[in-house]
Amino acid sequence: MRVKRYVAENLQDAMLKVKMDMGKDAVILHTRKFKEGGFFGFFGKTMVEVTAAVEDNPIPPVPEPKPTAQKVANQAQVHSFATFKENVGGIDDERNADLQAELQEMKMLMYEMKSQMEANLDAKTLPEPLQRFHQILIDNEVEEALAAKILKGLLKTYPAEEPVEGHKLKKSLEQSMLKILRRPKPITFKKQGLHQQVVALIGPTGVGKTTTIAKLAATFSIVDKKKVALITADTYRVAAVEQLKTYGEIIGIPVNVVYTPEELRDSIGQHTDKDLILIDTAGRSHKNVAQMAELKAYLDAADVTEILLVLSATTKYKDMLEIINSYSDIPLTKLVFTKLDETSTYGAILNIINKTQKHLSYVTVGQNVPDDIEIADPEKIVKMIVKER
Repeated sequence: MRVKRYVAENLQDAMLKVKMDMGKDAVILHTRKFKEGGFFGFFGKTMVEVTAAVEDNPIPPVPEPKPTAQKVANQAQVHSFATFKENVGGIDDERNADLQAELQEMKMLMYEMKSQMEANLDAKTLPEPLQRFHQILIDNEVEEALAAKILKGLLKTYPAEEPVEGHKLKKSLEQSMLKILRRPKPITFKKQGLHQQVVALIGPTGVGKTTTIAKLAATFSIVDKKKVALITADTYRVAAVEQLKTYGEIIGIPVNVVYTPEELRDSIGQHTDKDLILIDTAGRSHKNVAQMAELKAYLDAADVTEILLVLSATTKYKDMLEIINSYSDIPLTKLVFTKLDETSTYGAILNIINKTQKHLSYVTVGQNVPDDIEIADPEKIVKMIVKER
């Protein structure tokens, strides 16, 4: 076995060096950061060292053309990530958290590069109507690769020998996007037998989980006449607890505050007569490994029937991807998008649904409780995306 160390300014460059030197069968043994230069360890430049190994091959490999950086990065994503992830497990918690963050950044870089390669669509060569729709999608922040996929599908039916009416082409475009969004899946109840739903709302700070959960509670209690209980585990913000208690008093439903996963389990047990139990969780930084582990402990204790991830439509798409990836260990069931009234671009919704293959559940369009929440309407979202500015 050949073992070698590679040093670079960042993890991405180090992994590329490993791939180019050892090939796709390389195994990552260790990775660390260190300071280079400086004075007694101060003011030095942070470098990354990766130790890799590969089995000796008695048969020299056939030389291949020197790969491009994009091709190497794309292949490295497939072959190196799994090995890298397996081998960082034994590192102490603090270093492991740092490496996980770097791994997350690296995944994002590889995903972007892969998306660009998959797009491979020269908009200038498209027929004029499709060029216009391509620009509309990009202006609405639809991912380049996804826009290319949609338009390539339309190209198969585009009659090159005769003109096509713009409104018909637009209808076909909308139908393609509706297939991606699919039918929404709101919270529902069985008509017979056990029908209690225990639904947790999770998501990063600032997306409006507490207001969203109040809107859902009011809708199901006042409009649908369901027996509803609220439980909040968001004890990090006193204002959030008081806000939810106030909503509970106005709606006329009980609100319990819990401080541990065990208290959450006991609190759910006190509401066996309820049709719906809604759980408000603390806004967690998706970059904090310890906080994510604590959230998972609460969800495991609750034995929830559904987990709704709440995202703000105002969040940058790259940040949404980071958030989605950070919740990869949690069995998300549906997505809720908030603050649609605070943005003018909606392509990220299409991107996220396409990437996660999760169903939309609800969207919110304002601060008013309970009015400004509605079951997600894919047709309305598509109309907002293809609307010309």
